[in-house]
Amino acid sequence: MADSKGTHRVSLRKLQCPAPAEAMLLVCSGFPIPEPERAIALRAVTLLSRAWIARSKALSHVFLHISSSKNPAAAPMISPHARKWAPELGFGVWPARQPPALWTKEEFEALQPGEPPRALAELVFRITCDDAAKEHARGVMFGTGAVIEVQTPDDGPAFTRRATQLLLPTIQDESFRSYPYYFPLLDGATVAAANYAALQSWLCGGGAYIRESIEDCGVLVVALESLRPVLDQIGAVPDPQAAGGFVIPVD
Repeated sequence: MADSKGTHRVSLRKLQCPAPAEAMLLVCSGFPIPEPERAIALRAVTLLSRAWIARSKALSHVFLHISSSKNPAAAPMISPHARKWAPELGFGVWPARQPPALWTKEEFEALQPGEPPRALAELVFRITCDDAAKEHARGVMFGTGAVIEVQTPDDGPAFTRRATQLLLPTIQDESFRSYPYYFPLLDGATVAAANYAALQSWLCGGGAYIRESIEDCGVLVVALESLRPVLDQIGAVPDPQAAGGFVIPVD
């Protein structure tokens, strides 16, 4: 939305989250996000990301999550930029859900008419080139429900090694045990049901996790400490219409 001066404002809704971590949702109308809403939301997410990096001195790692059931149209958008992004294939795992496994006969028999089977493919691609390539990937893919950013004190391979050490042992089905790395997928419900130790474990050394969450119809922002200093830094103000929420002015 825009105020009387023409400045666009983006709403952040406070989510349930184990203290001292905090989680918020940048609310969207739906995925894929239509223009001009997409451009405004991208600007707000970029402001948040850069402010957090400046505060924490962390490194930014951008991943693209392609779900066969939720945003398959995003997959063809990657290949034209493969040379610039050098995407590294991995597999996404929901740490609070049942581990990946092939469909069973019982599952098919239990499906209701018109109900699709659960997704098997949760592919994740890490942008392995420089920061400019990561920003470009975010700009191109944002709005498809694919973009995830994790900020950590060390490099991308160190993060994916920790994530793999955490997630691979949970997978028993050999069909899903041969990917180069594994990546934690979080949504608002997962964060709300977790305790702080679990959330810290799932972030695998990261301090902030920003994900386009189709499940929540918005951009999920999770940090292991208060978000308030970063929100103050980018000029966010409390939202009088939502308890604990904020509004980010976007020029």
